[in-house]
Amino acid sequence: MKYQALYRKYRPKTFDDVYGQQIVVQTLKNVIKNNKLTHAYLFVGPRGTGKTSIAKIFAKTINCLHPEDGLSCEKCDICISNNSNENVDIIEMDAASNNGVDEIREIRNHIALLPTVSKYKIYIIDEVHMLTTGAFNALLKTLEEPPEHIIFILATTEPHKIPLTIMSRCQSFEFKPIPVATIKERLKYICAQENINIDDKSLNLIAEESNGGLRDAVSMLDQLNAYADGNIKYEDVLLLNGRINDDEIEKFMTEMVNDDLNSVFTKIESWQEEGKNFIYICEDFIRFLRNELIKFKLENNSNIVSLIGENKTIEVIMILNKISNDMKISKDKKVLFDVTIINITNILKNKQMFENTAYESKNIKIENKTPEKVEIKEEKPQTVEVPIKETKDYTLYDELMNIRLNNTLGIADKTSKIEYENAVENLKNDISDLNKLKIINLLDDTKITAGSKDGIIFTTDSDNILHDLYDNMELLEESMESLLGKKVKVCILLDELWNKKRIIYVEKIKNKEKIDIIDEEDILNKIKSLNTGEKSEFDDLLEIGGE
Repeated sequence: MKYQALYRKYRPKTFDDVYGQQIVVQTLKNVIKNNKLTHAYLFVGPRGTGKTSIAKIFAKTINCLHPEDGLSCEKCDICISNNSNENVDIIEMDAASNNGVDEIREIRNHIALLPTVSKYKIYIIDEVHMLTTGAFNALLKTLEEPPEHIIFILATTEPHKIPLTIMSRCQSFEFKPIPVATIKERLKYICAQENINIDDKSLNLIAEESNGGLRDAVSMLDQLNAYADGNIKYEDVLLLNGRINDDEIEKFMTEMVNDDLNSVFTKIESWQEEGKNFIYICEDFIRFLRNELIKFKLENNSNIVSLIGENKTIEVIMILNKISNDMKISKDKKVLFDVTIINITNILKNKQMFENTAYESKNIKIENKTPEKVEIKEEKPQTVEVPIKETKDYTLYDELMNIRLNNTLGIADKTSKIEYENAVENLKNDISDLNKLKIINLLDDTKITAGSKDGIIFTTDSDNILHDLYDNMELLEESMESLLGKKVKVCILLDELWNKKRIIYVEKIKNKEKIDIIDEEDILNKIKSLNTGEKSEFDDLLEIGGE
């Protein structure tokens, strides 16, 4: 007997066989029981969630000669002909390959004809969003005044592409992604029927990899069964999906913390040679770190989070999430991954450096009476002056931002705003300069709210992001200049302040009040003077260490 793919062999034949769509199934069963059929239905949802299967079951049950409690009898001539795909009154059409006006006109020419053997003639149009505009217009007329013996069932994965005039004439059903536990349950049943040996951990990974699509999960199981010859191991699932296991990730992260770049890049090269997908690798790292972070918060038991710190773990997750999205449009994913790993290694290394400073050394004694002095007791005791690190005062920056807000809004225009938005997108795709990576990460938490020919306004809801951008203002303006070919003055505000200021300036513009340009040179000089005399925390640490 010819082999049949598992997803076809175990395709549901009745409503009771359907997994994970209880709301849709119960509603359709009630429609049949209470004889409340309408002329058009729209099934919306991700691929592999049962749209076409349920459409076929629904069509069969509508025409069943002896339905019981909303279920087909599976014994009458109609049910038998449906199960063997021989019922001429149920027409299934793929709109992806039959998307023109002529195909829809052909339907219009045939709908006047009565069903041959069934109660209703039912048209199932799959991937309906692929129809052309002309085809939709031709279908619209049919949906407006259909004959009583006609029912349309439309299915789509992209409802936003369907005209509202079509959607409003259909009864819509939303198909949800199927839960992992439900997919796992169905896979267990199939494995038992097919005598496939597989452990629970492997089933769980298959269910997670299918992203809510049962058909994808069954197809993956079928492929694994062919590869492993009925004895599927966890390593087989990882191999066929291009994934890496948690132990390998933890070892890799530990090498990054230890700054063992030789081992790190050796492993990356081996992933490249094995044909691993670096987008999947980023996703594996994110999933692993997320699980470890939750374990750390709930049980205080995670080696990797204890090693790199809770905040750094979150920061690494955010960086990897952004990079995995950027990789989807990148020509060389490995280069992007290499640069990201270097960036993360530097971040982790800085944490270790500051946690192991001379402040924690047993050889250092900090005098309580005079906090400005630290007595270092070594073979030759000596005392050095250590300035107390104070919170940075950003008052001058706030004044500068108010000036730039005034100057930018006074001559703001929509064209400049669009130009700057495009420039920032280009900046986010520029990974050639490691120094820009911090700017790119910071800009992810901002939005451009206005622009003029020589000024741009960013807003954010975070004080930390605001102050970080203040500290990196020069680098940000240089980056914008390299992209635009001109100098622009950057203004950064908190969302709350922007909303208040915006109302004031909108009123000024409405009342045609003149907005004078304010000179910012004095404030800029004060900021430069302040920054010139400022020492970094790293410099202070070097002095303490006597270097």
